[in-house]
Amino acid sequence: MLSNGILSEQLTDGHRDLQDRAAGHFTPQWLDKWRTAPDGHLRRETWQDLAANGFLGVSLPRELGGQGLGLLGALVLGEALAGARDGGIALAMHVQNEIACEWLVSARDQALRDRYLHGLIAGELVACQCDTDPSPEEPTTATTEGDRIVLHGRKKFVINGATADLCFVSAVLDGAPAIIAVEKSTPGVRVTEVYDKLGTRSVDSALVEFDGVRVASAQVVSRSGISQLMRWNRVMSRMRLLIAADAFFTHRALLEHITGYVRGRSLGGRPLGAWPVNAHALARARAHQELMEAGIADAYLRVTAGGSTVPEIAELKWFCVEKANELAALATDLEGGAGYMWDSPSLRAHAQLRGFRMSGGSQTTMLTIANHSMACRAELELAPAGADGARRG
Repeated sequence: MLSNGILSEQLTDGHRDLQDRAAGHFTPQWLDKWRTAPDGHLRRETWQDLAANGFLGVSLPRELGGQGLGLLGALVLGEALAGARDGGIALAMHVQNEIACEWLVSARDQALRDRYLHGLIAGELVACQCDTDPSPEEPTTATTEGDRIVLHGRKKFVINGATADLCFVSAVLDGAPAIIAVEKSTPGVRVTEVYDKLGTRSVDSALVEFDGVRVASAQVVSRSGISQLMRWNRVMSRMRLLIAADAFFTHRALLEHITGYVRGRSLGGRPLGAWPVNAHALARARAHQELMEAGIADAYLRVTAGGSTVPEIAELKWFCVEKANELAALATDLEGGAGYMWDSPSLRAHAQLRGFRMSGGSQTTMLTIANHSMACRAELELAPAGADGARRG
């Protein structure tokens, strides 16, 4: 997609250098070296290795310690990370590079940036984003008490949750949404469960509790208002775009694998791929892959132009992840009994894609965002026109 696709003309020498360095680095063998156990999550010291090799802060401005490669740099890195064949490392890196660092870069408080940003880029600190409450009836809340913020709540399925030193916690602060930076070492912060999960196992996912945690009011990274909403939308849209790209990279590798497999596997005296039902299914998958690539390129151009892209990127994330999951299900069936063994490339890809379904917002959430957008557009189209022909409402 990035070497000979729509975005290839956007690549600078810096992007190509990152591409060359990262392409040979992120292999299954590299990942095995840094796991806590076979199929386990990354060891804590992995982050210093990533920093030493120049893979942290790639999208951040140079004046803040980054490499100045922007969102395209994150896509270049994501394409290379797919070579490790475990989507967890990509999700972990997205949280570190594109969520945590972005909160600090866009914060008005210079002291917060000075305190944490260098550590994140150097791999000395690992960050997590704590978003998912146990239920709508159990929101994470915070209240202001003098110059302190007191935080109560639990967050589920937190990527990097067990490893992280720094938590960016979404909470209702004095009745309004906010993001609060909380150091893991603060009294009252506890990791109470590290989940055992199907895919993306190279990154831990944890349940993190905040029981009367007291932090300085200066730790509020973002609070309610238009600015908070715009920053939240920017952070989540970038994350969802990168996950859509992760699904595309997985789909591309899986389609190449299964196309080769069905050419060499015979059934009823002819190659498995020559049967019309299979040929048609794989042709649809190729069409879906081209649509994914075009959608990702379009979304990238929209984001970098500063346009409003929240519903469009939600739709894109849904489409890419959904179609990649469909191909993974087909590929496991085409592999026959081998497709249900854990060393099957198709089954491994299916497991990674299950993790992408939930990350950055579930597929149900993506459809809900898209449906809300469609409903709003329909209302605007039905609104009566004024004397000047403009729609009202």
